[in-house]
Amino acid sequence: MIEETFSIYHLEYFLVILVRVMGVLAYAPIFGNMNVSRRARLFIGIGIAYAMISIHPYEPLAYTTFIEYSIILLKELVVGVTIGFMANVTLSIINMAGQFIDREMGFSMVSSFDANFGTETTITAQFYEMLVMVIMLASNMHYFIISALADSFELIPVGEVMIDTGTLYDVMLQYITTYFVIALRICLPILVATIIVSVVLGVLAKTAPQMNMFVVGIQLKIFAGFAVLFVTLQFLPIVTNYVYEQMQVIVEELIKVFMSQ
Repeated sequence: MIEETFSIYHLEYFLVILVRVMGVLAYAPIFGNMNVSRRARLFIGIGIAYAMISIHPYEPLAYTTFIEYSIILLKELVVGVTIGFMANVTLSIINMAGQFIDREMGFSMVSSFDANFGTETTITAQFYEMLVMVIMLASNMHYFIISALADSFELIPVGEVMIDTGTLYDVMLQYITTYFVIALRICLPILVATIIVSVVLGVLAKTAPQMNMFVVGIQLKIFAGFAVLFVTLQFLPIVTNYVYEQMQVIVEELIKVFMSQ
C-alpha cells in the first residue's frame, strides 16, 4: 500500500513510474490504437501506475539535481516507448503480409488510410490486421501487455535503467531481419498460387497468342488469390499465435537489454 506520509519525493517516484507506463501504452497494441482516446489512455495509465507503486513501495531515487532527475525520466520513457513500439511493430507483420498479397492480386492501388501507423494500407492488409486484433483480444493479449509491464518493474527497478545501445541495436536489427521472413511465410500460399497462374498464362500466351492474356490474367489472379485466401483463413489463429509468441520474445529481449549489468 502507499504510505500515509506522502511527500514530494513520493510524487517524483510516482511520476517516474507513470512515464514508463505511459510510454508503453502510447504505442502498445490495443492500448495504443487511435480509436482509444488519449483521455482514456491517461486514466488507464494512472490506474496501472497506482497499482505498480502499490506493489513497489517508494525507494529514494539516486539523483541530486533536476538534470539528473530529468535523465531518469528520459530513460524510463525510452524503456516504455521501445517496449510498446516493438510490440506494435510485431502486429505490422500481418499488415506487410497483406500488402504482399494485394500486390500479387492487383489490389495494391486500392488503399485506405491507416490511422495507427499514419500511412496508406491495402484492403487485405487491413482485413488481416482486424481479424488478428479480434483474435488477440479474445485471447486476452491486453493482459499480456500489462503483465509484461509489471514484470519490467521487477527486472528493471525504478530509476535503475541501464541502456546497452550496442545490444539494443543488435536485437532490433535481428528482429527487423526476421520481420520480412515472417511476413513472407504468412503470404506464401497466395504468392505460390499467383505464380502458378502466371506460369499457366505464359504457356497459354505461347499456344494461343490471339487471346488477350493480360485481361484474362488479372481476373484469374484475383480469383485464385481469393480462393487461397479463404482456404487459408482457417490457419489464421495459428498465425496469430506465432505472431503472439514473437511479440513475447522481442519484449523479453528488450527487457534484458535495459536490465542493470
